[in-house]
Amino acid sequence: MAVDMSRSPTSSGWLSGISGEVRCLCVISFISAVGFGIQSPAIPVFGQSLGVGSTMIGMIIASFPFARLLMAWPGGRLVNRLGEYRLLCGGLAVLALSSVGAGMATSASELLVFRGFCGVGSILYSISAMSLMLRTTDASHRGRASGLFMGAYYVGTVTGPAIGSLFVGMSVRLPFFIYGAGAGAACVVALILLRHLRHQRSAQLTTGKRPVSVAQALRLPTYRAAIAGNFAIGFAVYGVRVSILPLFLLVVLQQPAKWIGIGLTIGALAQTILLPNSGQLVDTWGRKPTLMLGLALVLCSFLTILIGESLSTYLTGMALMGLGTAFCATSAAAIAGDVADGRGGTVIASYQMSADLGMVIGPILIGLIAEHGSYALALGCTAGLLALAGLMSFAMPHKKNEESTNG
Repeated sequence: MAVDMSRSPTSSGWLSGISGEVRCLCVISFISAVGFGIQSPAIPVFGQSLGVGSTMIGMIIASFPFARLLMAWPGGRLVNRLGEYRLLCGGLAVLALSSVGAGMATSASELLVFRGFCGVGSILYSISAMSLMLRTTDASHRGRASGLFMGAYYVGTVTGPAIGSLFVGMSVRLPFFIYGAGAGAACVVALILLRHLRHQRSAQLTTGKRPVSVAQALRLPTYRAAIAGNFAIGFAVYGVRVSILPLFLLVVLQQPAKWIGIGLTIGALAQTILLPNSGQLVDTWGRKPTLMLGLALVLCSFLTILIGESLSTYLTGMALMGLGTAFCATSAAAIAGDVADGRGGTVIASYQMSADLGMVIGPILIGLIAEHGSYALALGCTAGLLALAGLMSFAMPHKKNEESTNG
């Protein structure tokens, strides 16, 4: 059991009630995210240096989330069977080795394969990390723990690309080696600081109960609302925001391309700054009002951009989107943790799959609507999906302390 890193009754302040495992996971999350951010700007440049066009570069980029989708369900079952520690360390090791392999690739096909393996390592790591984070935190602190964990990740993703752009100028392969070194360092941190978990082979051994199945979880309106909200955020924020909204800025608003990066940075900073506080509000207000507030803010962000049709409303919308995403991410993750109750690797995996699925479907579907219809129709359809997810969150029961959600 996690006795030597568990919650200290004497702890106080903003880390009060946060387990030692969660604090360790925040460090690991930051290290991994910085490495990922460093690598991201290098992928298109590396692809071009290998002599391939935009289609193959798109496939190389898409191989990462596609592999995450394929391995999410098996990864959830492995968490139930092997325990979080083994899968966390194994996923980080796969991530480190495959990133180094990608840096050594001599052809686009090799880069494609290694990027796919990076996605495999990523999903194994993220499922086990989130499962461990939610299991080792009391229900009354899960929102705050989720905010800290995700905040550490987003701080890394914000700072990583800025660092990565410097290394690309030196060598297009160097960022991949740095990402591999970062993932390897995170693996070493996990091996040392979480070694007290190495004898936990199964979630069943932790609780003495059978794991919660996805079928059982889907019977609960709270879990359905979390899945719908996470899918909508993956669709709108992680999909449409980075694919269609930049084109809307260029084509409809006719603004310089520099505002694409500025807008994304504003949204990312708003999300990162709010995440710890949004987690506290999830625990004090409850899951339902914070999920509804988050979806409402993201919905308003798209309506602001669509109706305003100006640079100022575009940037305002991006800030609102970041704030709303912070509320959605922490409240939905806390709901998934309440339902799984430390006994549902596949429940956590399905929750994470919903965002990945939205991230894959969103750019394609909304891109087709924008191409064959209009940008206004495309953004309107995105807003409609967010409104539908908001209605599902409105239908869930409201409990301030969600300890009995899955009872």
